[in-house]
Amino acid sequence: MLVGQAPGRHEIETRRPFSGRAGKELDRWMLRAGFESAADFRRRTYIAAMVRCFPGRHPDGGDRRPPAGAVANCASWLEAELELLRPQVVIAVGQLAIERFLGPGRLEDRVGRSFGRQPVIVPLPHPSGQSRWLNQAANRERLAQALVLISDLCQHG
Repeated sequence: MLVGQAPGRHEIETRRPFSGRAGKELDRWMLRAGFESAADFRRRTYIAAMVRCFPGRHPDGGDRRPPAGAVANCASWLEAELELLRPQVVIAVGQLAIERFLGPGRLEDRVGRSFGRQPVIVPLPHPSGQSRWLNQAANRERLAQALVLISDLCQHG
């Protein structure tokens, strides 16, 4: 199971999660994690979001972070999905989703590591072009480590 932040403007139009530019980057990451194709990743992975509606554009560019009230309003949907699916692995994409499963903390302390057992939580940065986190070589290495973890946990092949 993969849990992201919220649908973006493109996802609202296509009605498909991670279908915009960030989704293309996520697909590339999942190929690096050992999925045969983007279609293989999407066939084998249930994709959910913390918030079910588009939170709008940020004045400085990119999408707004969903407000706490919207997260609270949508929490029952995610809880029901987790209860129903009982995933062995949850890929938490972006700070909002990571904080939902692990509490507050820095990406540098989380990406490249796994947490818990039932389910195992694997944090990833958000694949948005707005994020500058991957501009640092150490953070790109953390991402590479996280993708190896996903490969090992999901045992592709």
